[in-house]
Parts: sequence; C-alpha cells; structure tokens
Amino acid sequence: MNRISDFTFAAVLSVLFSLAMGAQSTLAQETADSLKSYNLSEIVIGGEARQSERIKRLHKVGLSALALQDRPDIASTLRLLPSASVQTNSRGETLVYIRAAGERQVAVFLDGAPLNIAWDNRVDLSLVPANIVGSITVERGAVSAGYGTNVSGGAINLQTRNLQSSGTLSEVSGQAGSNSSWQTRALFASRSKKSAVLIGSTVAATDGIPVSSDARLPYEESGSVRLNTDRSEGNAYIRVDRNLTNGSWGLTLLHASAEKGVAPEGHLDPAQENVRYWRYPLWRNTMAILNGTTTQGSYSVFATLWASRFQQEIDQFSDDSFASLVEKQRDLDVSAGFRLIGEKTLRSVVVRGISYVSTSRHEQREVEFLSSGTESSPQLEFRNVLYSLGAEFGSIASETGHWAVGATMDGMTTPLTGDKEDTGGFSAASLNLEWVHAVREDVFFKLNGGSKPRFPTMRELFGTALNRFVINPDLKPERTWMAEAGFQYFSERLSFEMIGFLQRTIDTIDQINLIENGSRKRMRVNLDGSRVFGAEVVSRVAPMERLTLDGHVTWMRPVAITPSGQQHLMEKPELLATLVAQFDASHGFRLTTSAVVTGRAYGLAVDNAQVELPTALVLNARVSGRKYFTRSGLFSEAYFGVDNISDTLQLPQLGLPSSGRSFRFGLNISR
Repeated sequence: MNRISDFTFAAVLSVLFSLAMGAQSTLAQETADSLKSYNLSEIVIGGEARQSERIKRLHKVGLSALALQDRPDIASTLRLLPSASVQTNSRGETLVYIRAAGERQVAVFLDGAPLNIAWDNRVDLSLVPANIVGSITVERGAVSAGYGTNVSGGAINLQTRNLQSSGTLSEVSGQAGSNSSWQTRALFASRSKKSAVLIGSTVAATDGIPVSSDARLPYEESGSVRLNTDRSEGNAYIRVDRNLTNGSWGLTLLHASAEKGVAPEGHLDPAQENVRYWRYPLWRNTMAILNGTTTQGSYSVFATLWASRFQQEIDQFSDDSFASLVEKQRDLDVSAGFRLIGEKTLRSVVVRGISYVSTSRHEQREVEFLSSGTESSPQLEFRNVLYSLGAEFGSIASETGHWAVGATMDGMTTPLTGDKEDTGGFSAASLNLEWVHAVREDVFFKLNGGSKPRFPTMRELFGTALNRFVINPDLKPERTWMAEAGFQYFSERLSFEMIGFLQRTIDTIDQINLIENGSRKRMRVNLDGSRVFGAEVVSRVAPMERLTLDGHVTWMRPVAITPSGQQHLMEKPELLATLVAQFDASHGFRLTTSAVVTGRAYGLAVDNAQVELPTALVLNARVSGRKYFTRSGLFSEAYFGVDNISDTLQLPQLGLPSSGRSFRFGLNISR
C-alpha cells in the first residue's frame, strides 16, 4: 500500500472541488453548446459522424445510463452495449468481447486515442475510470478505416464529459457497500463560449469480490469472498477544449494507479497444474491525448496525437497463502502515436486521406527469489510499430442516408524482440463498406461489410508469462471477413433495430495445453479458422410517461473450424441479453431494474476437452431519491442498489466465477 504519492494529486483535486461546491453557480442558458457538431474525440469519420443521431450505425450509451452504474470503473457498464460480454481472465484482467470476437480484436479508445496496451493489445477495463466518461459508443462489423490497425472485432469509444451550455458544474459523491468496498468521486466542469474544462478524481477500494454460494471451487477455501480479489485504486484527470476561428483543439491528461490481487483458478489442483498465485503491487497508467481540427473552405483536417506510459509489477507466490514470493516480473510500456485525416468535399462526394502510426517499447525483467538469494534475468526490450495508410470515400451526410467505402494497407514491424528471433513483420490490406438508406421517414435499411487483419501481439509472439507459455515462432496474423444487414424503425415512443451478421476468420489465434519437461503449459496456435453468425435486436420503448424499457438480445453461433470438423469457440456465449426498466415515481423517487442473461458457452479443460458452462440470469435493482433545492441550486441523490439479487452463479471461465450478490449505498451531490 505504498501509493500515497500516486493519490496526492487526487486528494488535492478533491479539496479544490469541495471549495468549488461553495462557489456561485453560473449555469446560465443564454449560450448554446459552441463546439461543432463533430466531436473531437469521436473517431468515426464517415459521413454518419455528423448526421442525425438516429441513423448512425453506432450504438450509444449516454450519461444518464452511465450514472446509474455507481462504479469507479467502466467494466460493468459494457453489458449495456449490444453483443458485448465481459469477463475477468486468469491474469485478473477484465476484458470485453463483441460478437464473440477476441479481446485483442476489439479496440478501446478514450477521446480518440487507443487505451489498449500495445504489448498485448488489450486493457484491463476494471481500472479505466468511469467518472470522466460522458458517453460510450460501440461500432460493430467492418469499422471505419480511420480507426487504424487491429479492429477486426469492432471498436468502443469512450468520450469525456462536457457541459452542453455555458456555466459550471461541481459534483461529489461517496459510496459504501459489500466487503468493505468504498469509493469517493469528485468532478468540476466549466464551459464558456470558447472554452471548456473538466477536472476529476476517484479513489476506491474493496476487500474482495463476493462469490456465489453455488460456486464449486474444490481447491480454494475462500468462504463468501473470492480469494485474493482485494484492490485499491485512484485516478485523476483533466480535459480542456478550446474553440478557434477556423477549428478547435482538446487536451486530455489521465493518471490512474492501482494495487490488486488475482483470483486463482479454483478448479485446478495446484499439485498437478501451474496455477497462478499472482498479485499486482503496482499498476500505473499515464496518458496525454491531443485532438485538433481545422477547416479552410472545402478542406478539413482532423488530428489526434497521444503518448502513454504504462507500468506494472507482477508478484508470483508459491501457494494460496501468498506468503512466499518466488518470482517477480517488472514491465514498462512507453507508447506514442498519431491519427491524421485530411478531408475534401468534391461536389456530392467527401474524400478522406487517412494515416495512422503508433510505436510502443516494452521493457521486461524477471527476478527469481531463491533460498540462496535473488537471481535477476537481463532486462529484455521489445518494440513494435503499427501503421495504417489509406483513403475513404463517402457521400455528404443527409437525412436520407449515406454510403462510404474505405481501404488501407496495415502493417506491423518489430525492431526489437528481446532474446527472441525477429518475425520479419506483417502487412495486410483492410477494407470497409457501408450503406444506409431511408426507406421512409421512420425506417432505415443498413448494409455493412469488409475485411480486417489482426496481427499477433508482442506478448503472443515473444512472451512466456512467467514460464506459463511456450513460444510458437510460426504464429501468423488472423484475417476476418464481415457482413451484416439490418433495419431501424423510429417513432415517438419506440425505436427498434434488427441486424443479421456473419464473421469468418481465417488462421484464428487460440491456445492449446501441452506438456513440456513434465509440466503442463500453453502455446498459442493458428486454428484453421472460426465462424460466427447470428442476429441482434436492440429496442427502446416508452409504454407510459414515466416508464422506459431499454434492451438488446444477441443470438450467435460461434464455432472453430478444425481438421476434424467444428467445435465451439471457447468462453463465447451463444446468447447475450440485457433489459433495463426505469420508472420515475412521484416526489423524486426512481426505480431501475435490469436483467442480464448469459447463454450457453464452453470452457477448455486441462485435457483440451470442452466443458459446458452454466447459463445465468442475473437480476439487479437500484432505488434512489432525488431532490433539487431551488434557492441554492443544489441537487442531491441518495441511492441503494443490489446486484445479482438471487446470488446466481456466473461462470464465464472455468474456475473463475464472476461476482455473487453485492449491495451498495451512496450519496451524490452536484451544483
């Protein structure tokens, strides 16, 4: 718990926000939002990016829905996105999957910059702060060429909050809950005609994750709390936006720090298997993101630059007492990159040139703790360069629809490979097409298709995960072909969307179990391929004035194609459904309930056999009372929530159950 210095900035910010709460509010409404309709942090650059919200191919979760999650991180919020499943793996990382695509195929962006750590092209979403986020959008299928490389499974955009009118806003909140969990959050935002600023911080901790009474963990005696799942975390951030005569710019600064344990795989016998007994005494991520846009006549330029520094330490212990440290791994990742898009309108067609370049250096050192002392391995350095160069053509946005087509050449090189041999690099073409047409005023038809590569990450190529993996020097990139078709219907009280989709991946990267020197290990391999087809339905209905229902259902058939036939893709549910009901009662009371369904999936046993995982129906509820004080301009909300009311067993991966029943209560105050 030596992270006082990491939280100093957050503590200072909290004091400043408390002072700001006492300041005179200037929430005047005389000036509308002065920023352009094009959001600097929105990556989607097709014609749809600046047209009516109702005919975008994106699905958006706004601030009102995010605020009901009461979480320090965004992980639990992602089940509000269609086709999204969320699980925590054996490394303790919380990851998201879209339409059964692997986590390394799905890119997560904050204000236009990738959050994925390049070493393994994924990010632990349980440590991404929620307080800064004003909306989340997900784009499925063949996404815009402007996203860059490794987006064959879709893209998730996190956009920071901003006021929609001139004035100031101050918020503070406190929460407590199950297993001594607690969090405090503070935020201050200000907007004038030409500039805006957002400042915030969060500090949170928990003693562990509750485990369902139905969980069967024969090699773990943890009681009602999952073994080694305690954590503490904190973050601080600033976002500044400024309007210029012919454009605008925005700057985001984020620092997040955490310390946490990793739940071991409780179904494995540690005497026979290589079970992880891990802790992260250090997890720290610092980012700087700069967005800018300028327009001169029919020419426009959009740019995003970013730099990040990610540092973590992994402690490996000999057994579940976590008393004897046997090995430590120290990682440092420094990354930088840019996305540059030049746009010109030629009569009825918009032409865009796209360039994306990023580079990341990974430093790694392993230390063994022996009876005779410590033995440190040489520091290994790895580096990759990712690039994407191409163009996109599209129609000018209109209420009747749009079309767009884009193509890029994507590539990856590895100038530094530690003590491993160089792969020689990879390159592949990428293609995306989309068409949206208004059949009538309230009905829209959509088509989307294309092909995207996904390059192996540096960790997949060169990492052994503290001697858990065997290197495969013949690992190749994946190639995914995608197609989807659907329609949307909108009316005053009902919105409805239905989409059918197909994804065919060649050379799918997966892992198998094998025995090396008498020890069971894993190795990454290319499967012959995989195929996912299915359908999703997204709807919102307001059957009465104070009641709204939001929901989505995705059914899919995810299979791996092998020489002996077909088999299920591991840990990919066939059914995902979420229904949220919100009822606004009188006197400021609100009841929000949700039902989350996870269908049949399969896990991989130690003998490479498939084991069916249980289905789950999880019910959640939240009740709140809200009060606005006219004279002072103060708004308060007290709430109480219960997640997984029936203590249902959720088992997204063998030996790693998700949270059982938990509760929380808190108070939010804003002005």
